[in-house]
Amino acid sequence: MSDQLDLLPILTVTSGPLRGASFRLRPGVRRIGREDGADVLLDDPKVSRWHATVELAAGRVLLTDTGSTNGTWLNDERLSGHTELRDGDRIRLGNLELRFFDPGAAATDQLGTYRRLLAPPAPAPVPAPASGPTPASGALTAPTELMGTPVPRSWRMLFVIGGCVALVGGMTWAYLAFQ
Repeated sequence: MSDQLDLLPILTVTSGPLRGASFRLRPGVRRIGREDGADVLLDDPKVSRWHATVELAAGRVLLTDTGSTNGTWLNDERLSGHTELRDGDRIRLGNLELRFFDPGAAATDQLGTYRRLLAPPAPAPVPAPASGPTPASGALTAPTELMGTPVPRSWRMLFVIGGCVALVGGMTWAYLAFQ
């Protein structure tokens, strides 16, 4: 665990309606529950108002159930007393499951959201087509140019959004054209 903001531990909801929500844990005691004012606010009827606490102190992260009705489960075992969290631990509260990610001690990736800290590798050169004009420097000629190197997340999102916009536009055109 580290005091740098990027290296502070994170709790990420991995199931239920809040899936994908992340909570960065700062030093001190943090409350987990469904009541307003909770540091980790989980809107689930099976989560108690003050369900559990997470404490960051002396390089350790401790999870404690605060007498919740449905209990706190750590890696499929009911929690009793203070228990130290380790990178990759699964925490279940009510209908929700969270994953503990400690980037300062991580042996795992935060749910597939790994960000490269170094510059990405240069893409492999793509052979020019046998005939026809040569593309401008850096221009993409075909989707196969992206094969072999991972597509950055921002590009994937752009492709998804662009595809959705094209689909909606085509459906709108078809609706208006055939009415």
